[in-house]
Amino acid sequence: MTTDAQDTIAPVIKGTSPSKPSHPERIDIGDGLIMRWSTKADAKNIADCMAECFKWIPMGGPIAEDEEPIRNEWIHAGSLRLLRGNHTIMTENDYAIVENTLAKEGKNSIIACACLMTGPGYYGDVDLMFGKPELVGCLPEYRNKSLIRRLFLEMIHPASDARGDIIQFLPGIPQFYLQFGYEYALGIRAARVMHDVAKKIPTLPAGELESFTLREPTLADIHYLVEMSTPARMLNQAQVGACYDEAYWRYTIHNVLETAESHFDITRFQRIIVDPKTGKDVGLVMLNGHTMRHTMMFVRIFTLDEGYSYREAMYPVLRQLLVAASEPNPFEKREAAKKAAKKVAEDRESAEGEDNKVKKDEAPASPRKFASIGIALDTQHPVYKLLEPHSEPFGETHRLYTRIPSYATFLQRVAPTLERRIAESCLAGISATLRLNFFRKVEGSSGKQLEVVIEDGKIVSASDDYVEPSPRAQMEAARERKAAAKAAGVADKKPLVFKAEFAPLTFTRLVVGDLSLDEMLSFYSQASVEGEEAKMLLKIMFPKSVFHFDLFWW
Repeated sequence: MTTDAQDTIAPVIKGTSPSKPSHPERIDIGDGLIMRWSTKADAKNIADCMAECFKWIPMGGPIAEDEEPIRNEWIHAGSLRLLRGNHTIMTENDYAIVENTLAKEGKNSIIACACLMTGPGYYGDVDLMFGKPELVGCLPEYRNKSLIRRLFLEMIHPASDARGDIIQFLPGIPQFYLQFGYEYALGIRAARVMHDVAKKIPTLPAGELESFTLREPTLADIHYLVEMSTPARMLNQAQVGACYDEAYWRYTIHNVLETAESHFDITRFQRIIVDPKTGKDVGLVMLNGHTMRHTMMFVRIFTLDEGYSYREAMYPVLRQLLVAASEPNPFEKREAAKKAAKKVAEDRESAEGEDNKVKKDEAPASPRKFASIGIALDTQHPVYKLLEPHSEPFGETHRLYTRIPSYATFLQRVAPTLERRIAESCLAGISATLRLNFFRKVEGSSGKQLEVVIEDGKIVSASDDYVEPSPRAQMEAARERKAAAKAAGVADKKPLVFKAEFAPLTFTRLVVGDLSLDEMLSFYSQASVEGEEAKMLLKIMFPKSVFHFDLFWW
């Protein structure tokens, strides 16, 4: 999520080495501007800056063409949440900011910023941590000065690389982040939406009780929440995705509720599904949306224990879920209680008993009305399938900017998954060397060539530093190999070397499974692979996949 498009025309400034400390000292960039990492004391200024940067982006409804919008309250609330010190996706020290040290008194000195989040995920069988730059913005009067470029190349990337993030992703304005070593690769699958839910979700017949009930989760339920939100439990086909871990659930069901300062702070609603006949917890359901004030939220999790029917549970759960989610959230209840107590105190002090009526701004929050409900489940999930005839497509697959700083490091980290794919294929036990040429090194990547050595189906080494020998050097090496074989009295065995070429950064799309190899070769005229067996190996190692990412829960 970014607002910095006009920064693209600024001149290129070379970034610092990824080997620098994750939180470098202040960087003086001239004209009274410095780059540094945030502290908790910066929270209000950062939130004010971001809300101003995003004020022209409608998140709570359309903006009239002849009116200047107020600050973006959703972004303001989100920025403050991230800097309270109790979040699990980043700390209050993980916002890279540009500060104007010459700002006049009373004027916000923070003029540009980008935060660096982290979150657990998986690639096949391998657990890993994703780096996630987010909430990037620059005030309009400071754009075209390379400030976002410098924040990314001198602070965000070095910090992410130093802490060991082997892959990053972020949503953002079109084309902008391609200049920093990102490629459109990972994605968010399209959802479906069911309108007129009051008509399409059948009401409970009079005199009957719901066959499933819902209860609010507590901290004592965290282990159960984690267990019920694994990819397997969610019936998720994705081979690459994000995970809901203990830290996520602790924050979502407790931390954010305890420290909420606005109704914009509570954007999730989750309930444990209970079998009333036994009193046993049998499932989990979660709604999410940008804010609970919206008229539509998305079902992102719907899981049941084995032996329970999704068809039987779907409508009872959705009926109760929409009613419960329509009620005031914990923050609104606290605020209503404060206002009621204040009114009682004021009435006691008023001899005439004036002001007995509840003022308009003190009225309890009115129930939300959900006219529509989104379905953001796996396309093969039973609830998705059951609601498909009653819903329609909502949006399209949204591509995320994806950066793999070092292909060699990434492939070695996810080697167990790649080796399993080889072992389960017709090339099990293969020994070969993959040599990939990316033509040139680009900003944000580690090299222009890649060598991967596979022995007996195992990845034994990978290097971004490989340099293709000259034709003469290759000839001399072949002569030496043949001479050595002759001297040893054995037959010469030419090493099996597979060669391929891909345009800079596009290999990322194959690695994560965004495109199949055939699609790569069709889409990119620069892409080529020598030999059918080489193509087969690449297809086995990097099959096309689907993704599971949940972006804006922060």
